[in-house]
Amino acid sequence: MNKINWPMKVHAVKLEYRRLKLQNMRHGYFRDINGKRTLVITYDPDNPKTSSRRPRRLLTGSSFGKRFAEEIKEYLEIKNEYDGLLADWNARYSFEPPRVRFPIVQFADPHVMNNDYFNIQEDRLGKYTPDIPTVSKFGDLKSKNELIGAELLEQMGIPFKYETQVYLKGINETINPDYLINFYEIDRCAYLEILGMNDQIDYFYRSAKKIYGFSKETYRPGREVIYIFLYDKQNFDEAYFVGEVLSAFESMIPDDALIWKDDSEAV
Repeated sequence: MNKINWPMKVHAVKLEYRRLKLQNMRHGYFRDINGKRTLVITYDPDNPKTSSRRPRRLLTGSSFGKRFAEEIKEYLEIKNEYDGLLADWNARYSFEPPRVRFPIVQFADPHVMNNDYFNIQEDRLGKYTPDIPTVSKFGDLKSKNELIGAELLEQMGIPFKYETQVYLKGINETINPDYLINFYEIDRCAYLEILGMNDQIDYFYRSAKKIYGFSKETYRPGREVIYIFLYDKQNFDEAYFVGEVLSAFESMIPDDALIWKDDSEAV
């Protein structure tokens, strides 16, 4: 896909998450001064005397320059993301983005599927290996559709792990969902399953059994698990995939987490 159109609540959360993160980071940039690569710090939460008018300059090769360089690189990356998100917001809406109440509290969380859950899961635990794997920068995958899904998740900036492991007591099976994806801005993660070849009875039965197993263990569709149904393995519907993932993301953000100005047109 050429461009991701964020749903409004997702867009607002992504903006506010980065705005708050930037507030607590050192600000700065890199430039050459007298032929030497220099780190220019224009804001330091630990040193109120540092400002754009009174910046702190450090050679990138110095001990302090090396110490702060990675942080400033991260600042510039997040600032670029924030500026792009804000420009997109202003192009779509005539009102300011809302503030967001963090942490975002879920209506229910039966499996505590948060960022910590995502971080401790091991990946690539699936035992089946196809005769001809799909080789990619994400490692060997089982199909071209899984590769397209991985590329779309990367484009959306959604971290994922491939083939983690979960035991479904209701069907007495340990399965390896295609992806475990991380909506880190709202401290959530979800399993994502690509269910293809549903025109073949054996494959359809396996998919139905898996869905039943998730349901028995209170993994809710669109919350703890996201299903992508494909009926044509030769034509991957990218817009449908992105729409299902972002719809789940949006549904995990309660309306009362957004704080609008009283005169906002969005209220």
